Amino acid sequence: MFENDDEKLKNIMKLKAELEKDLKKKGLLKEKSKESKDLKYEEETVKKIKENITTSAHITEEGSLSIYDINFQDYDASIDSIEKTLRIFSQKTANLNWKLIFEGLNSMLSGDLKKAHSSFEQASGIEAQYNKLLTELYIGQDISQQLVAFVKNNPDSIYPLLLLLERELLKGTADGIEKVLLLLTKKSSFWNLIYRMYTNLANADDVAKAVREKGFASLILLLSVYIDNSRDYPLQNHTCLNVHKSYLKGETTTAPEWCLFGQLIIAARKYLSGYKIDVQHLRRFEKSPEMKLFLGFLHYNEKNTSLAREYFKAFETQVGRYKIYTKPLRHSKIGMEQFIAIPNDFKDLAAENLPIIDFLKDNTSVDLYISYRNHEFLRLVFSEKHCKINYR
Repeated sequence: MFENDDEKLKNIMKLKAELEKDLKKKGLLKEKSKESKDLKYEEETVKKIKENITTSAHITEEGSLSIYDINFQDYDASIDSIEKTLRIFSQKTANLNWKLIFEGLNSMLSGDLKKAHSSFEQASGIEAQYNKLLTELYIGQDISQQLVAFVKNNPDSIYPLLLLLERELLKGTADGIEKVLLLLTKKSSFWNLIYRMYTNLANADDVAKAVREKGFASLILLLSVYIDNSRDYPLQNHTCLNVHKSYLKGETTTAPEWCLFGQLIIAARKYLSGYKIDVQHLRRFEKSPEMKLFLGFLHYNEKNTSLAREYFKAFETQVGRYKIYTKPLRHSKIGMEQFIAIPNDFKDLAAENLPIIDFLKDNTSVDLYISYRNHEFLRLVFSEKHCKINYR
C-alpha cells in the first residue's frame, strides 16, 4: 500500500492533473472557467477523490460483505490485512448475519471453501447468496441453474453480473465475457474503463471518468500507465499491482506460485535465458488463453510442432479474434518477448485471425506478438484474491 493517505492523495491528484492536460491537448476538456459553477465542480471532484483515498486504507463493516466490495473500498490492501480486519469485524459486530459472512469470507481467503460455504448457507441476503454461489463455483460445482434464478430474481443488482463474469473468466469463454461486460458498462464508468481496456480501446478520457468514482483507485492508477507508459507507478504491497508494474517497465519480478501473470513472466524470462521450463508447474493455469499461447510458442520453439498446433488452435478458439504483429527476431526463441514486457516495439500488423502455426511456417525470421482481448484486465478487478483461491 502507499505509505500514507497524503501520499495516496498526492498520486491521485497527480494522475488527475496529467489526465486533464492530455484531454486539453486533444480538445476534449475546456479550460477552467472562472464561473462559480465550474469552481464548484472542481471542488466537488477534488473532494470525491480525497474521500476515496482517505477512506480506502480502511474497510467498513457494512461495505465488506463480499470480496468485490472489499476490493472496491481498498484495492491495494494485502490479503493478510483484509483477513485481520474481517476477524475484528466478526468479533465485534452485533449483527449475526454479518458475522457469518465475515467468517465465510475469511475461510474463503484462507482456502477452506467448504467451511466458507457452510457459513454463507447459514446467512441471508443477496451478498450471502452471491458468496455461496461464488464458493460453489470455486469448488468446481455446476451452478448454471442457480445462476439463472439468481439473475432472474435480482435484475438490477451487480452481483449476478459479477458472478457471470467470474464464471466466464474461469471458463475462458470470450463471447460470454464480452456480453457480461457490456451489461456492466451500464453500471459505472469504472466498468466502462475495464471493457475498454479489454477491447484495446481505452484512452485517457475513460480513465478521467472512472477516477471520479469512489472505488478501485489504485487499480485505475495502474491502468492509466497502460494507456500512457511514460507515467510512473509506485511500488505497492499488492501482488497484482507490483507484477504489472514490472511488466510495464520490462523489469524482473517475483510472484507467488498462484499468480498466473507473474509466473508467466518468470517462465518466459527463464526460457529466454536458456533454462528449461517445468511445464507441469504451469498446468494449473492451462485454462487461461495466455497460458495456451505461451505453451504454443514453447512447444514450437522446442520443435514439438503437433503440440504447438494444438495449443495455438485452443487459444484461437478461446479468444475468437486476434492480430499478429511482427518485428525482426532478436532472440532464438520466437514469441516469448510479449510475455515479459509490454510490446511497444511490435509495429507491423502482419495478419488477422490467420492460424498462428501457418503464419510461423511462412515467417521464420521474425518475432511475433499476438494482440487479443486480454482476460488479465478482468482478473485484475477480482484481484490477487481470485488467483490465490483458484490457483493455489
